[in-house]
Order: sequence, then C-alpha cells, then structure tokens
Amino acid sequence: MSALELIRTHSLVLHRPNGAGRGVGSRMQTGTFPTDILRATLAVVDLDLLDAAQRDAQADILLHSAEQARMAGFAHDRRRQSFTCGRIAAKTALVAHCPEINPREIEIGSGVFDQPILTTDQPGLQGLAISISHSDQFAVAMVFHQAHPMGIDVDLPTAKDMPAVLAGLAPGVAGVIRRLGLDDIAGASLLWVARESLAKTLTTGMMTPLDVYAPASIEKDGVAYIVRYANFGQYRSIIWPGKRGWLALTLPDQTLFDPARLPWS
Repeated sequence: MSALELIRTHSLVLHRPNGAGRGVGSRMQTGTFPTDILRATLAVVDLDLLDAAQRDAQADILLHSAEQARMAGFAHDRRRQSFTCGRIAAKTALVAHCPEINPREIEIGSGVFDQPILTTDQPGLQGLAISISHSDQFAVAMVFHQAHPMGIDVDLPTAKDMPAVLAGLAPGVAGVIRRLGLDDIAGASLLWVARESLAKTLTTGMMTPLDVYAPASIEKDGVAYIVRYANFGQYRSIIWPGKRGWLALTLPDQTLFDPARLPWS
C-alpha cells in the first residue's frame, strides 16, 4: 500500500467575510485577511493500515535528526509509536502545505506545555503553527497560520471514560445531547474531542477545570456537530462523528468552513 493511501491530506478552504471582527469589544476593526493566513492543511494517518516497517520507513523519510533521537529515547513502545505517528502526520501536513521544503530539515519541537512548535527560520515557514492529535486508530495533524489560531483532536472514548467526561454536565447541555439523539458514548465522544481541540487552540491542555470549557450550544450541521462555548465566544468547534474515531476542529467563530468539505466517516 502506498504512502498516499496510508496518509491522506486535505486542504481546508477557510473564509472570513468582509466586516468580520478583529480585536476585542469596542476596538473591533473590520477588513479581510491575506489568503496565506486563511489556509490550513490536515493530514490523517490510518494506523490500522500502517505497519511497523511502513512507520519506520516514513520516519526515515520525514523526521529531523533531533526528532529521530527523541523517538529513540522513549522507554515505552506505546509512547514511542504515538510520538512517531504524530510527527509523521505533522510532517506530511507540512509538506502538503509547503511543497518546497525538505521535511528532514525541519524540526517540530515542544513548547513549555508540550505543544508542538516549529523550530526553524526557513523562508515561507515563519508564522506557521501545528496541532497534533492521535488515538489508537488515527494520527492527525494540521498546519495553519498562528495569526488564525486553530486546534485539532481525534479520539474514541471508551465506556470507562464516560463518567469523567459527562460528570458535572449542566442539565441544559445533557438535554441538548439527548434531543440530538446521542447516547452516552456518542455524547462523551463529542464533548471529549471538542474540549481537547479547544484546549489545544488555547494552549492550556486539559490542565484547566472542565467546566471552563462548558458548551453554550450544540447544533447538528449536516455531517457534523457545531459546539460553541460559554466562556470562549470567539471560538467554535466542528465535530465529525465516526465509528473508529471522532474528529474535532476548533477555529475562530467568524471564520466560515463547510463541514461537508472534509470527508470523515
């Protein structure tokens, strides 16, 4: 099986209408953004199709020497595999976003909250940011401009995860989940990936009380669900359901993106 079949990339078509706000409160300005800021690339690795030999081959092709050294330094195989697959997804997204680069010359390091960061001064890469997520089934990564913050998450919570995810849910939110026809596992999956993608966008990780990420609304929009937040009105999350994993993308609320343009099942 070719790398193209193992790792799929998607160019996200984003748009902010004329007059979309910039700034805060009464200081809001209006205007348009350059095309390169409103551009993002997503890579999805199906881990069920990626065997150890293929994973190692992709790591050799894509990873910087510092990333390969870090990969080799993990004591536990599971952690090493998740790191490697996440970096493979990230480098694939980066190459699709900037075809002129050599991925082995670019290091994706870690910030103080373990968030992925590009440590390079190569022309064309300034201002770019990366969000990475992985589950047992998928590794995903998204490249975007830091002037337009975004975050990605993929996961499939198990039955034992549900109590922690659903605990303390406001009655109104629980009622919305029921009215949408979601059972406890589906509701927990939606909330889990939405919170994680928002936390990555905010660079908080899940180190903040979960009620801070409380939804203000949850709506069905064709193939996906839309979550908006009580405390973060400037963002919304788009969540695609899936039998093998739920995918969430958090982006600025006034940025337009059609969920049907991203195939996920």
